[in-house]
Amino acid sequence: MKLSPRNLIQRLTADTAALAMPEGRRVGQPGHAKALRYLTQRLTELKLTPWKGNQFALTYELPHPNTGKPQEFTNLIGVIPGKDRTLPPLLLGAHYDSVIDAPCADDNATSVALNLAIAEEFAAGELERDLIIALFDAEEPPHFLGKTMGSRRFVEDHCQDIAFAGVIVSDLIGHDLKLADLGVAIPGVDLLLPQVGKIVFVLGAESDAAFPEIVEEAAAETKGIKVFPTLSRYIGAPSDHMAFEQRGQPTLFLSCAQGRYYHHEKDNLDWINFKKLAHITEFVAACLRKIDASPGGATAERPDTVDFEVRLIREAVGPLLPLLMKRYGVAMPTTRQEMDALIKLLV
Repeated sequence: MKLSPRNLIQRLTADTAALAMPEGRRVGQPGHAKALRYLTQRLTELKLTPWKGNQFALTYELPHPNTGKPQEFTNLIGVIPGKDRTLPPLLLGAHYDSVIDAPCADDNATSVALNLAIAEEFAAGELERDLIIALFDAEEPPHFLGKTMGSRRFVEDHCQDIAFAGVIVSDLIGHDLKLADLGVAIPGVDLLLPQVGKIVFVLGAESDAAFPEIVEEAAAETKGIKVFPTLSRYIGAPSDHMAFEQRGQPTLFLSCAQGRYYHHEKDNLDWINFKKLAHITEFVAACLRKIDASPGGATAERPDTVDFEVRLIREAVGPLLPLLMKRYGVAMPTTRQEMDALIKLLV
């Protein structure tokens, strides 16, 4: 990163704090309008180019799923032009709305702050490809996976003819992971494996043949976090990446999973680990650089990434993992079937 670690943490903290308003950012509410104004100002300050026309806002109007009344929604889409604009572009995305009238700092102000920091990192135009910065509306219920969901509208209405070199979406990336919060059925697991707090899950490496090597290299270069790769099908459809994944686009999704304050009024700045968030930002920047230098594009055959997953999981969880698994009569997997069984056991 061009920003020093200290300055990066300051930028991430400032943008998260500005969005984590007590009144929240729920669609149709005053906080949502405030967030729109703030984000439009930030994209302008960073000198991004509007993706279409002369403004960042891509508005659409549809009936609200609950009331049936017309509701306006707004995705904000900016571009950092690459050196060769004929190349398949990169996209970095996150939703900015909130589920309740509360700060919702980690859901999803921290990811939006990461997007803004990445935009500042690449604003000078060092990448070969265009980098699209996409801030999506209406990810939260009652819009989730419905027709009004911002990422779905963007993909279906504007991206039919685009083959992305790579898409990276994030959600819930600002807190320290607690395996007990996820229902991992091992007593005292967080005390036995203290470094799991540094884990960030990375889904979707199987979506492009180049991704496993890119993710592994970027993980090795990034200090302060532990990358835990896993298949998208193990997790389901938790966020905006699904709109791209369902269209066969090469897509990575980053998350620290649903913590104890998920969709809770206590999802505020107090539980955010901004140092960890800065490390995740550095990891994303490294991935983007490597995808930019790769031929890119989803392949017809998806690679079996089980060896890659095992290597990074061992590194993420630490040396006690084999002993703990032995205690519960489970061997480290060597095949996809064995990995399927391990994931089923853990969760």
